[in-house]
Amino acid sequence: MGVLVAATVASLLRLAASPSASIFGIAAPLCGIAIGAFLAGKLAKNAGLYHGALVGVGYVLVEVVGLAPAPLEPAGDGLVEGLWIIAGDALLLAVAALAGWIAAPRATSSSSSGTGRGR
Repeated sequence: MGVLVAATVASLLRLAASPSASIFGIAAPLCGIAIGAFLAGKLAKNAGLYHGALVGVGYVLVEVVGLAPAPLEPAGDGLVEGLWIIAGDALLLAVAALAGWIAAPRATSSSSSGTGRGR
């Protein structure tokens, strides 16, 4: 579900951007992936970082197929283009993991006596 939300939001934001606004073209996939990973982290009972990262991996796979926009447009020769794609995908995975971690429910103390405090 998070991957679907991420790809849809990123694609809609990319379509809304003008072709001359390159920074918005970078922000659209990052916003989409953050929203999708945040949703996955909220829905997970625990391990929000893991679920956010899974959304990131799913988004990268959807991006490879060509159904979702990439954050960085490939440019240059073969080596530079490959490094640019790797950097963009690493950025997506980092944003997804961070958003999932932020959204994850925090563990609370199950003790009502307060005996574990101050240690």
